[in-house]
Amino acid sequence: MDFILPPELDRWQRRVRQFVQEELQPHDAEVEATARVPEAALAGLRRLGLFGTHTPAAYGGLGLSMLGSCLAVEEIAKAHVAFYYLCGVNVHIGSKPLELAGSEALKRRWLPELASGRMIAAFALTEPEAGSDAARLGTTARRDGAGHYVLNGRKTYITNAPQAGVLTVFATVDPTLGARGITSFLVEAGTPGLTVGRPIEMAAGRGSSHAEVVLEDCRVPAGNRLGEEGTGFALAMRCLDAGRTHWGAYCVGAAQRLLDLAVARASARETFGRALREHQGIEWMLADMAAAIHATRLVAYEAAWRYDCGDGSAATLAAARSKLLGADMVHRIADQTLQIFGGAGYSKDEPIERIWRETRVVRILDGTSEMMRRIVARELFREADRRNARL
Repeated sequence: MDFILPPELDRWQRRVRQFVQEELQPHDAEVEATARVPEAALAGLRRLGLFGTHTPAAYGGLGLSMLGSCLAVEEIAKAHVAFYYLCGVNVHIGSKPLELAGSEALKRRWLPELASGRMIAAFALTEPEAGSDAARLGTTARRDGAGHYVLNGRKTYITNAPQAGVLTVFATVDPTLGARGITSFLVEAGTPGLTVGRPIEMAAGRGSSHAEVVLEDCRVPAGNRLGEEGTGFALAMRCLDAGRTHWGAYCVGAAQRLLDLAVARASARETFGRALREHQGIEWMLADMAAAIHATRLVAYEAAWRYDCGDGSAATLAAARSKLLGADMVHRIADQTLQIFGGAGYSKDEPIERIWRETRVVRILDGTSEMMRRIVARELFREADRRNARL
């Protein structure tokens, strides 16, 4: 077992780290103030290929392993979250359904656009009455002759919907079938009957967009179906495995940024005639933060490795563990960093309160922490049943 990154991945991570420090972080305050990502930053994200890190090279992406993609995510997480919502979400759930289940013609047509960042994709699964229980979705897909489907329904909290050139829409061809009726479709922006509804303002993530998506007799070519009828739920879960793996890495990067800020603050700040870091309470707090980040990084890298190995069930479990641990860890680190900064951390003069708000949502999106615990627990029960069956 080798814990040292291969030289090419180490160079890649260093390159992204330098880019983030020089071309993204300087825009953090501007993005937070204006709710707009500057064109210069977008151009840099495109230049490095960060809209298509995990997209196969044959379709215009960088073709990196999941570990390589996660190393980039870890660094992007050290800047404003809006940058990650644009490029990272585009990779792990935006373009992933097309990559995994699209026809060759669809992949040739759209993946190079998405991998280059010339276009962004959205993943339209969540509905007002179907969040964690995605199998309950109410959007319907009705056959219209041999060549089309007609979609009707409403989606909510869809990241990047206002900017998206294409959306993967999940709908059921038969509500009585539950998950087995769910089917996915690639829907182009501007298709009659597709409307991006009201924007939804979140507690954090200024510069990124989340909105409702409304489908009213939206007619989609049958050739835009991704996979066979009834395979949409399994496809969504495969995409979410990629998303959870990336989010685990995101949590590590954001937590590392916080720890770096906390160490700098504890070194520069003096109280009672001593540097803050010379107080044992602060020293131990920093040590615990560093240990938690290191442990979670190992879990995140293992999840990426499991994904690369191609074992679907092992990758699902590892992704759930990584997101579960990462989401809890990063918000705890954010809270501890804010405590070390004191009143300055709670003010908007420092980035701490922004990161504190940004990281809270990781316990909700792409599957709540409660759902991640359910996945882990199910595997525990399966393993116990297997052991008992051998006795």
